[in-house]
This record gives sequence, structure tokens and C-alpha cells, in this order.
Amino acid sequence: MIGITVEKAHGEYDPGTSKFFGAPTMPEEWLSDGTINDEDFFFCQLKISEFKKYDTAGLLPQKGFIYIFLSFEDGRFIPNVRYCTDEPDTLIDDFNAGFDFLGDTNAEYSIDYFETEKAEDGTRLIAEDGEKVILLQYDPLDDNMPSFLADTEKIAYLTITEDDLKKLDFSKVEFYIA
Repeated sequence: MIGITVEKAHGEYDPGTSKFFGAPTMPEEWLSDGTINDEDFFFCQLKISEFKKYDTAGLLPQKGFIYIFLSFEDGRFIPNVRYCTDEPDTLIDDFNAGFDFLGDTNAEYSIDYFETEKAEDGTRLIAEDGEKVILLQYDPLDDNMPSFLADTEKIAYLTITEDDLKKLDFSKVEFYIA
């Protein structure tokens, strides 16, 4: 299992690294080809090479990025998860403008990864959960986490089947809060 720690980004940092919120660094064509919708806000980008060494089950490729965008419809979050094999080429400033009601989604939070045996209550990646794999577990009450969902005092989960994850087919990712 892969644990996550975050820190609010300060000063100079690589915008093409793993992060929650702020300005995504992604393929520019995603803005015009329908990959990203106008209703989507940027939740996180995960640079696989930064945590691949902890992927002991071998579920992910050696490189690339996983992007998680969310839209808010009818009182629930709808995930739009994407994979990109190449190094992203465009920093999209103010991507989350207009989503202030969700907390500070404009500030950037850099991500560090570590191997862990336990993180049931914390923020983590790639954890087995019965028939599904927890792609990302987000606990807003972890140290230094952005305030997104903090008022719920619950944990957000994005799950996927192991087969879909190995195929990098993110079309059936489920998002729920428990």
C-alpha cells in the first residue's frame, strides 16, 4: 500500500509533479477535445514514476500520469479519471476558478509517497478492498491536507477493478464518501 503526505506548495517547485488542486499540468488538447468538461475541477495529478517502486502488485506502468477531475452534480461528485503516457506540456492556471465553494481548490499541495502497511484512516493509493482496488483514498483530516471535504469528517474513495486498472481503463471509476 502507498501512503501519501502532503504539504502546501511554497515558492519554486516543479508543476509537473504529483499534487492536489491548483493548476494542472496536462495535455493542452484535453481542453478542446472533450476529455475535460467545463464542469470539472482539478482534484489531483499523480506522477506514477514517483510512487511506482511501492506498487508491489505491479498494477501500473512504469511512467505516466493519472489525473483525477471531479464534477459536482445533484449533490454528488462524478469522477473523470484520465491517464497520460507522456510528460504533460501545459500548465493551466486558474483551472479551478469558480469552485471556491469546495474549499481552497486554487492552492497547490505537493505530494510525497511512502510504503506503508496501514493507512485505513489516512490518505493512500492502490490498496486492495475486496473485489475492488482503492485507486485513491482521501482523508481531509490528515495533517496538512487541503480543506476539501473537511466539513464531512468522512473519507473519500475512488475505486476501480484490478482488471480495469491494469488496462488503464478509468471509465468505470467510482467515487463515494463514507
